[in-house]
Amino acid sequence: MRRFLLFFTAVAVLILGSCAPRQQMPEKEQVQNAMYYYKIGLSYLNSGNNSQALYYLNKAYSIDPNNPEILNALGIAYSNVGEYKKAKEFLLKAIEKNPDRAETYTNLGTILAKEKQYEKALWYFQRAVENPSYMKKDLVFYNMALIYKQMGNLKLYEENLKKALSYNSFLLPAYVALGDFYMQQKKYQDALAVYLSAKDKGLVSPYIYLGLGKVYYHLGEYEKAKEYLIKAKKLARNNDFLLLEIERFIRKTDQKIIQKTEEKLEQQLSIAKQEETAIKKPPVIAEEKPVEEKPAIGEEKTAKIEKQEEEKVEKTGEELIAKKEVAPQTPKKVVKPKIRFYVLVGRFTDEEKAFQLVETLRQKGFTPELKKEYIDEKPVYSVIIGYFREYREASRFYRKKLRPLGIRGIVKFTRK
Repeated sequence: MRRFLLFFTAVAVLILGSCAPRQQMPEKEQVQNAMYYYKIGLSYLNSGNNSQALYYLNKAYSIDPNNPEILNALGIAYSNVGEYKKAKEFLLKAIEKNPDRAETYTNLGTILAKEKQYEKALWYFQRAVENPSYMKKDLVFYNMALIYKQMGNLKLYEENLKKALSYNSFLLPAYVALGDFYMQQKKYQDALAVYLSAKDKGLVSPYIYLGLGKVYYHLGEYEKAKEYLIKAKKLARNNDFLLLEIERFIRKTDQKIIQKTEEKLEQQLSIAKQEETAIKKPPVIAEEKPVEEKPAIGEEKTAKIEKQEEEKVEKTGEELIAKKEVAPQTPKKVVKPKIRFYVLVGRFTDEEKAFQLVETLRQKGFTPELKKEYIDEKPVYSVIIGYFREYREASRFYRKKLRPLGIRGIVKFTRK
């Protein structure tokens, strides 16, 4: 290829020389022109117009072929259009001209990784991170982690993701990758720590919120899982694939919430039945029978006389008691609490928002009720629809009437 270019240049010079003598441009002016074309090409490269970028970068290269910045930019441009062979040639030449430029090693390593030449790619990445003045070590460690994952070395995959975050604690892809890795390993507490760390850094991402939703789902904290899944859904409006995954987990979480609520209700109903049974059947207290003491042999006659006198006194006492009227005692009535079920469709700290939901439900033909209560001395407004005598009746009403309209709710109960 090099011989062809040299041959082509020689022919061009001969043709131009036969027409008119060529004037040599001053070296300083050549460098200025080369940098001018380089900057134009770089702007096109950053904007994604690779065709215009290659045109101006090649013009710069024709003027200043030994400039490592121009060579590096050409390597990136050719890599973007899939011409990896040319890209590697320019990047190797850039390294030859300036072996201390760490960015060029990174770019060459990235191309080799795309070609699945992992060992070579790691060698160039390692050279880049060894440069003390390189400012993008976080990205290099992240790329190295991805290579180790492809090679099946999960230990080094985890280590390099941690290194990437140690150099840049705001590197979102590293948080997502490390959190997903812990989720796959079922290390839910480690995954939770990673996602919460990203959240605390202020990184707002549907992937982080989805990760938190999944973690809390597996930890059995379904209410928290639902909260973060809804946040993830709001942020992933334009990502259809991600929305499908979020919706799938929301459905799974809803099923768990309903199942948990039903189990809690069954447990509470069982306790209530036990209490009712205890009220109906008061405890039976066994009467203690007095033990009769036999009189001594020598005292039999005295005992008989005393017994006859006692019988006379008892008869007299019985006659007096019979004359008195004793009022019958009426048993006290036990008021049994009635359990009623209802559908909770919203809970707000803002009264205005609660009223808005009530109005919306009324427009759809329902008769909601606004219930005010205090939690931690702060008012909370609950919008409910009910009441029903049985849980099944409330659950059937929710499934057939509310859910088809997109209204989410939870069946709860109260004692009235």
